[in-house]
Amino acid sequence: MKKFIVCILLSVIISCIIYYIFKIEINLEKNEIDTFGKISEDSELPIPNRIVYKRQNGKYVIIDSDSPELQYIYNELYRRTSNITEGKIFTEEEISKMQDKGCFIEFDYNRISKNFIFMLEETEIGIIKRLEDGGQVIATNLEDKENLIQKVENWTKDMKYYDFNQDKNITLDKKIEDIPNYIEFKEVQQGIYQKIIDYNEYDFQEAIETLEIESSEEIPSFNPNRETVVITLSRYEIKNIKQSIGNIKYEFGNYQDEFFVNILVVSKVVNTNCIYYEINNTEPVITENLNNSNDEYAAKYYMEEGKYYSELNNQKVEIISDEKACDIADMEAKNSKYQYQPWKSEFYSRGYDKKDSISAELISNLSSISKFSHWNEEWKVSDYKNKLMWKVRLFDQNDPLTSLYIYVDAINGKIIGAGASSD
Repeated sequence: MKKFIVCILLSVIISCIIYYIFKIEINLEKNEIDTFGKISEDSELPIPNRIVYKRQNGKYVIIDSDSPELQYIYNELYRRTSNITEGKIFTEEEISKMQDKGCFIEFDYNRISKNFIFMLEETEIGIIKRLEDGGQVIATNLEDKENLIQKVENWTKDMKYYDFNQDKNITLDKKIEDIPNYIEFKEVQQGIYQKIIDYNEYDFQEAIETLEIESSEEIPSFNPNRETVVITLSRYEIKNIKQSIGNIKYEFGNYQDEFFVNILVVSKVVNTNCIYYEINNTEPVITENLNNSNDEYAAKYYMEEGKYYSELNNQKVEIISDEKACDIADMEAKNSKYQYQPWKSEFYSRGYDKKDSISAELISNLSSISKFSHWNEEWKVSDYKNKLMWKVRLFDQNDPLTSLYIYVDAINGKIIGAGASSD
């Protein structure tokens, strides 16, 4: 009887031990699964907008978001993302050298440069998280790299490949005085304009001709199927340009009265949706009074480091440029209330193609001439007294003797009122 009871007790004890061991193993396994994809305590590896893979043959492949292979690769790397740590920080140059040596996978995000790089041929580096400048190791190893490379090589074997040439960059000796009106350049910073050309060699040639670039300049070649062109017109000296998979970084120097012209041709491997601009201007430049108006309420204004300034109540204030005021006036002129003639008027401040010169004056009140000849009280929106405003003259393309005047608040860009004249 005693032996029986002892056996029962031993069985119970052994069962309990097995149960607790099994429970611990389950919890450990569960905890391990819970750590997959974690890049911090409260965030997981974000799905990229695209993936760039450098193959073992040195060619680059782009896997876009609409490709099923993007999800395949993401899943493989998600479950290999574990044991996250705050490791060594590398500079951009050091990361580039590592990427030049071997194959890797980089998760790229459309408008932010916090990419993740999965190093496939480094012995003590698994994952690097890019920082604002450089990157930090967050995992020292990737599980079963050989199997991962084999899978990704197979998934991408039939995809289009790209080179990553970073030498097609030229800042021209010639400078220009004005932005061409009939080619659309976007103002990305005050005094800095850019045009990005994708898949269109005609647009590239047109830009070269418009900028009147001499044949003696060594213009980079452009393959529209594999490259993208970034043309930069800058009032600041272009000191340095860095490109990586995730972004392009421009460094600018001192301000000039003319525009520098830079042509950069980058591989489509580079994310041209993410461009950064750093201005290191050590010599503030002030342009003397630009207002040559004879209006009795003409206000002085000037440029300082690419921005426009004037004075109001003895205080320095920043104002919008005359070009910006013209753009606002052109939009306002489309309002149907300005169709006061029996024909359909088409009002433009610089002509429909923006080739004509600007007719805009900075004033602080309405002179007697403006009030009685160029102002319509019915079109008044707000008070005009003691207020800095651009008086923009727009011409009717269908009748050169008909003009519209739009008054634009020079500080906030709002419409103050309008008027008209016909000869």
